[in-house]
Amino acid sequence: MGIVFQDFRLLPDKTVYENVAFAMYIVKASPRHIRRQVPMVLSLVGLSQKAKMYPNELSGGEQQRVALARALVNNPSMLIADEPTGNLDPDTAWDIMMLLNEINMRGTTVIVATHAKDIVDRMKKRVIQIEKGNIVRDDKKGGYDSEI
Repeated sequence: MGIVFQDFRLLPDKTVYENVAFAMYIVKASPRHIRRQVPMVLSLVGLSQKAKMYPNELSGGEQQRVALARALVNNPSMLIADEPTGNLDPDTAWDIMMLLNEINMRGTTVIVATHAKDIVDRMKKRVIQIEKGNIVRDDKKGGYDSEI
């Protein structure tokens, strides 16, 4: 279903389940489809047991996972994630990147914009470097070759 730009802001007065279901309400999914799809996506991101919790009861990494679940629940063909590991500790950041890798392996194109040199170097994925609106490098198994 198109392209989703991942927005990490959650609805603070809604549960994890409701935050994810919200994306399906917007596209007018049937209540039956919502009841089937939301638990499946929460399981994918490792949050099945947190469905009734509110964002303020979750860690930063768990909040990122809720945002990913919301972005994925309508099966987009592409996911664009802007700094998905920002403000996370290194272990949690790596967990989020492994989850994005799993999402990619399941068939969704994942584009990550990041300044996290360590993550780019570890992932060894395609790296496209853009400077002043121009592509200056496109490596299939690249690393982060310059400090910004």
